[in-house]
Amino acid sequence: MDGRDYKQTQRESGWTLVELIMFLSLVSMLIIVIMPQFRILQKSWDLKEAKAEIQQNGRVLADHLHRELSSAQTVTAISDASAVFGYLEYQDAEGQPRRYEVGSKNYVYFGPPGNLSLLAGPVSRFQISGFAAADLVNPTTNPASIRLVQIQSRIDSVSGPPKTENFSFSVCLRASSNPVRIRLLFVVGNTASLNPYEQRLYNQFISWRYSINLIRDRASQREYDRAWPQSDAAYIPASCGCQNLRSKLSRAPIGVVCEHLNCHDDLWFSNQEGGLVQDRRIKISNAAHPITAPYSIDSLVTVLSSNGLTHLRGSIAGGLRELAVEPKKKGHTVMAIVEVGDMLQGGQRAPGRRVVLPWGDDAFDNRWLEEQGWNIIQRAIEWSAGAI
Repeated sequence: MDGRDYKQTQRESGWTLVELIMFLSLVSMLIIVIMPQFRILQKSWDLKEAKAEIQQNGRVLADHLHRELSSAQTVTAISDASAVFGYLEYQDAEGQPRRYEVGSKNYVYFGPPGNLSLLAGPVSRFQISGFAAADLVNPTTNPASIRLVQIQSRIDSVSGPPKTENFSFSVCLRASSNPVRIRLLFVVGNTASLNPYEQRLYNQFISWRYSINLIRDRASQREYDRAWPQSDAAYIPASCGCQNLRSKLSRAPIGVVCEHLNCHDDLWFSNQEGGLVQDRRIKISNAAHPITAPYSIDSLVTVLSSNGLTHLRGSIAGGLRELAVEPKKKGHTVMAIVEVGDMLQGGQRAPGRRVVLPWGDDAFDNRWLEEQGWNIIQRAIEWSAGAI
């Protein structure tokens, strides 16, 4: 082979500039066509991962709610059905308090009140509705009547493209085999024949599974002293004759819940009988207490269908803790508690828990009580008895 043939063969075996440009153009076109497909595949994969993550969160939440609530003894507090981020508090199978709520960064937390742990999330919706067995259409916030709990949740993705998915859970509470058995000393005018006011209260107490011990307001101090050891709490209705009862329960080492404004001084809440308020709503001033836990601070709660609130007057007990005030400018205290050992009016220490309710005089009719009013009565009795 001479030099000329070698140069020709060498030239024929290489790439020309035109060929190289055409090759690169084809490769570029292929990349332009293929890359969007890769991006679509990657996006599809990310969406599937986000969906799997959300569904895993949904399964964790659903399984937890079904396991816990299906064995719960009773609901003790529930948010309004319209609350986007709701809460639920209940007693578990062992009678221990448990709570669901939305906390930091919109995650759902669960555990004993005050010591919650992260459960699932994040969520952009966690609405909780409670229903009574007799009405599965209209939600109720009266914990005692709740037999069905419904949770509407919207769970958000944590990683990958933003994605949300809606979940709905419904759980029936079991009929409690171990309900809160409060022994209630109920002060009435005549133990042999209850008046309509007392009968309505009695029927409600029975529906809450309380054990009722009736005692006359005219009974002697000795009879009251004998009744204390068999009772967890006492209830003084507005129908009671305070001129007959006087201070017979003032030294009782059990909880005492008082409706009647004329008994305020006899129980040492203040040095005067209470006064009347022309309103049917109360304004919550302390939402951290178990009695008012279902409500938010400064919320207006309609407890009566007709004006009939009462308020404390005069010199107030030093250990009295305000729970609610009247909504108007004067802001009188209408509902309050005294804890065991705290100071009562006149320098006495409270021998048991005390609650003054925001209604109750001789003209009061408990048919005016709205659902929230009954709810407050139940929580007041159970707190005073040490059940919550």
